[in-house]
Amino acid sequence: MITLNGDHFSVSYDEALVDPLYKTALLSGSQDTVYFLPTKFAALTGGAPVSTQAALHFTLAIDPGYSFAGIEFAESGSYFLSKGGSVGAGASLQATNSDTLAAVVLNLASPALGAVGTSTPWSLAALLGPGGLDAPHTLAISFDNTLHSEPSSGIGFIQSTYVGFRVLTLPPAQSVPEPSGLALLVGGALAALAVRRRRL
Repeated sequence: MITLNGDHFSVSYDEALVDPLYKTALLSGSQDTVYFLPTKFAALTGGAPVSTQAALHFTLAIDPGYSFAGIEFAESGSYFLSKGGSVGAGASLQATNSDTLAAVVLNLASPALGAVGTSTPWSLAALLGPGGLDAPHTLAISFDNTLHSEPSSGIGFIQSTYVGFRVLTLPPAQSVPEPSGLALLVGGALAALAVRRRRL
């Protein structure tokens, strides 16, 4: 089991449940994003359509006192078509509250990508919010990713080179003085002001 400790959260995963195409998880310098840098996650064909699929699963635990506010998902890569046709990318991100089993699924798909003759960047991005998850503190995250290549002739190629999950958290609510304590504070300030005026 591998654990990464981020900013007010931790991510744990079993390497057996992460497709080797994703390689090892990394933590950003800002400590708020867990990301992967795949180097061989691609769909390449010079004939019939092909698809490549890769999945990963990890556990997200929010630090005590903090609350889960969402996951900002981002993926990017590049593609190439020598003569025509299209390529595309699709993703499914599911978050499940480990205590209540409440779940939210986010499905994403790129439009048909069809620029010809040059390497072209592509990207996917979306926010999975906390709604419908019953204020979770521990979540099971499942991610399924598909790349598809369908050239009309020549070569069709698409690859993913970055997959990231930025974890959003909210700090504990700021404590508010009790009414009695607030009254004592105000009363003390007024008394000090009155003494100062008498001295003047």
